[in-house]
Amino acid sequence: MSTRISRSNRETMVRKVTNYVRNLASRRSSGVVTADDVQAYLTRQGISARQIRTRLSFVNSVLRAPMFESTGTVYSTRPEAKGRAISAWTLA
Repeated sequence: MSTRISRSNRETMVRKVTNYVRNLASRRSSGVVTADDVQAYLTRQGISARQIRTRLSFVNSVLRAPMFESTGTVYSTRPEAKGRAISAWTLA
């Protein structure tokens, strides 16, 4: 069973995730954030891990915004990702 998120709720969540990741990047000495950080935030906000497309949509909406730029790759720490390489991002 899939739960749809309304457009206004999605926009609100994108803003919240963006603010969280931007603040997280500025607090880290490396300034690097990854999709793992977005995934962890979504889990805390109650977005089910089974809502894969929804979660990927949030990751892409946030990290592909002009305020972030890719700086290479790191290995995911999430068990679900099985250690595959993911992009690392910093504030532009």
